[in-house]
Amino acid sequence: MNKKTKDLLIVLLFYIISFGLAVIPCFFIEGLMLKVFVFDILATVLVFVFSAIMKNSSVYDPYWSVLPMIVSVWLLVDSGVYSLWTILFTVVFNIWSIRLTVNWMTVFTDFSYEDWRYRKFRSENKGLMWFIINFFGIHMVPTLVVFAGMLPMFVLYNKDINLMSVLGIAVMLFGVALEFFADRQMHAHLSDEKSKGVCQNGLWKYSRHPNYLGEMSFWVGVYICQLISKSEYWYYGCGALSVIILFNVVSVPLMEKRQLSRRSDYAEYKKHTSRVLLMPRRKMCD
Repeated sequence: MNKKTKDLLIVLLFYIISFGLAVIPCFFIEGLMLKVFVFDILATVLVFVFSAIMKNSSVYDPYWSVLPMIVSVWLLVDSGVYSLWTILFTVVFNIWSIRLTVNWMTVFTDFSYEDWRYRKFRSENKGLMWFIINFFGIHMVPTLVVFAGMLPMFVLYNKDINLMSVLGIAVMLFGVALEFFADRQMHAHLSDEKSKGVCQNGLWKYSRHPNYLGEMSFWVGVYICQLISKSEYWYYGCGALSVIILFNVVSVPLMEKRQLSRRSDYAEYKKHTSRVLLMPRRKMCD
């Protein structure tokens, strides 16, 4: 067994332990949404403890996609409705979840690997400040954002399939496809020894962050699936909105700053390529 496999199994074991412990209080709580919320928060705290012990915050990275997979099945079983719509939605939702998890497993080498952003925050902040950034910024905030993104799922399992549902599924699949091809094109670029400079192949020719666009599109699709027949819960759109804000206010600026410092041709690429949306190349950019 190589080190990567061994470390992945350790991560898996701790996730199982974390989810197993986090579900215990749910047996004493009334209300499905509150149960899921408590489960989510407690599991995040336990994963944080493990990441702190391992001194590697990337232990949390798969949580973004693994927890929603569990919740989707939980909500399906709780609804007791096994219709074309509920099965279709759950399958599409978990295609996203599995793909994103597998992508993380591909990037993860072993416990020596940690996302460059976490390394940066750790080196620039010490003591209490690092604890605050690590616990809230890296672990808890993403958990809350994803929980908000899942809010439509608490009502859409009890609706019937209709034209808007099909539109929502189409947007979700568009987001998954966008992430899939963007990640594959980037991995191919980075693994090609002849490739130098900024990746400008495929989707990356029309957007500087097509993978982020895919993630945002996916959560917008989840919201669309719920909106038409349960319009009284229009405010559940705060979830998709929070994902859009997170990527545009935090993820994109951080990546832009890093690329500008590491790639001499990124400034020129930035002038001609759309920030997030897929757009034709142009002479001047934002």
